[in-house]
Amino acid sequence: MVWSHLIRYARDLADIGYAAGVVAVKNAAFVLLPGIAVLLSACNNPGGIRPSGAPKMLPPEEAIIFPPPGGPEVISVISRTYSNAVQQDVILRSDARTPGQNYIKVEMFGPQRAEDTGKDGLSGGSVRASSISREIRSAFPGVQVATSAEYLQNAYGAFSYASGKGSGDDTCIYAWQHIRSPEDMRQGFKNLGRINVTLRLCQSGVTVRDLLTVMYNYTITGSYDSEGWNPYGTAQSPPEGMGRSGNPIYPVTATQFPMQPGTQTPERQPIAHTTRPVVRAAVVQPQPQLPPPPIVGQAPSRVVIPSPSVTPTSGARPADVPPPANRVETKRVAIPSPACTSGGDGGQRCN
Repeated sequence: MVWSHLIRYARDLADIGYAAGVVAVKNAAFVLLPGIAVLLSACNNPGGIRPSGAPKMLPPEEAIIFPPPGGPEVISVISRTYSNAVQQDVILRSDARTPGQNYIKVEMFGPQRAEDTGKDGLSGGSVRASSISREIRSAFPGVQVATSAEYLQNAYGAFSYASGKGSGDDTCIYAWQHIRSPEDMRQGFKNLGRINVTLRLCQSGVTVRDLLTVMYNYTITGSYDSEGWNPYGTAQSPPEGMGRSGNPIYPVTATQFPMQPGTQTPERQPIAHTTRPVVRAAVVQPQPQLPPPPIVGQAPSRVVIPSPSVTPTSGARPADVPPPANRVETKRVAIPSPACTSGGDGGQRCN
């Protein structure tokens, strides 16, 4: 009996030791497992910082929207990636005096890769008048900008704009456009993409028409791989008659496309103001009185000089000579001959 109790006691001690050993091994495993996991992850991860959805500065060639050829020049691109969209601010060169930065902004809505996105999504799937008013006041502080009521349309659809005068001779516009396929084309999982485009632009010495060429001729180069996120809708069929006989197509003229890039409205030439000389009154100097010149074709009046030895008889006067006003009686003077001498009685003696 004693030996049986001793054997049972020995077995119980062995079981207790085994259980304690098992507990100790388990506790050690809980302590070592995190360290082992860290070591394994360090072996599989090459290291580095995982990029997030924060803004990134990109070179100009990585922009997904470009202004027309000829300018304005692209300086840099600021890109932001959201969970539902990609936003790029394409910074444009500015030579205006109005404070602020020229840019063309694009927002493309669609699915993103999980490793490139941030936690938040981009709101504003459509353009609203209230948000546009706030954006205009923020883009042009202190500038009087008026919204245009004209209906304009480029290759991507309809767009609107507001314009005003900036500092100096600057002209400024703020244009916006919402690109989306028609509702009847969004049946099922098709043509669900959306694009918002806004333009803030100020330039010196140009007109609103010149600035609108950027909205008419910009180009969107980015797109989603999936056809379900096509924002343009189904492509239109070509016009009837294209490529068929009996339908001639003539070359177009420049006047049919007035919003071509690189063209500017010619400036009006200022009217030249001719300075007229001041006319001063001339001082007239007194001139001596001269006899009037003889009239051509009229015979001069005849003047008859009487002979000293002949006394004109009465009535022997030319008809064209008027009688003198006061006739003076002249005494007849006898001039003696050299051979004759006068006597005392008044007579003459001649040898």
